[in-house]
Formats: sequence, structure tokens, C-alpha cells
Amino acid sequence: MYKRRVRILFWHPTDPAKARYATTLAESLGADWLEARSEETDHDWPDLLIALDCHTAPPIFRAAHTQCKCWPLVAQDIWEDAVHKRILGMIGGLHLLARMDRSGAPSGAAAPLGKTSAPD
Repeated sequence: MYKRRVRILFWHPTDPAKARYATTLAESLGADWLEARSEETDHDWPDLLIALDCHTAPPIFRAAHTQCKCWPLVAQDIWEDAVHKRILGMIGGLHLLARMDRSGAPSGAAAPLGKTSAPD
């Protein structure tokens, strides 16, 4: 199913540090499944734009193939937990899609989050 990792651009309207945090976290949790950036260098690069602390798609140019998701964040003291949970959910969804056709991650990793493969 997957020929390459999903390309995700995290964006925040006023606090680029939050976008960088989400990028670092996504890369550390799901490097086999996704590539993440917080700075836009190529409008055609991302498959998914995640707008942090937004309720509507941001007014920035994106390619026709780039989907946009808005992640409104919760109170300042726990927003990191909310981002962490959402990223894990996204990676879990990629796992489920890959299991449907038994394709595994694009980099070859097939074990679900936090589990190792058991011999048959």
C-alpha cells in the first residue's frame, strides 16, 4: 500500500515552537511511517498539513494533493499531551491501513506500536 512515508507539515499561526515540537515528536514516534517538517520549503512536498491551534484551514498556499487537518489544542499546560495522543492516533491509523493489505510500513517495519513481531 505505502510506497513512501507520509509527508506531514505541522504549522502554527503564532508559535512556531509548537510546530517544531510536533515535528520532533512525530519523527521520534513514527519515523518508519512519516516524515515531518515545521517549515515549509516546498509547497508540493506535504501530503498533509496539520494546523495546530486552528479551527479552520489556514490561508496559506498548498498543493491540490495536500490535505489539511486542524488540531485545536487544549489548555497551555497540557497541549503537549494532546499533540502526543493525536500523533499516536495518526500512526495507529497508518498501521491499520497497512494491515488491510498486509503491506507494512514503507521502510519495512511491520510491528504495531509498542509490539514486536512474534515468530509464526
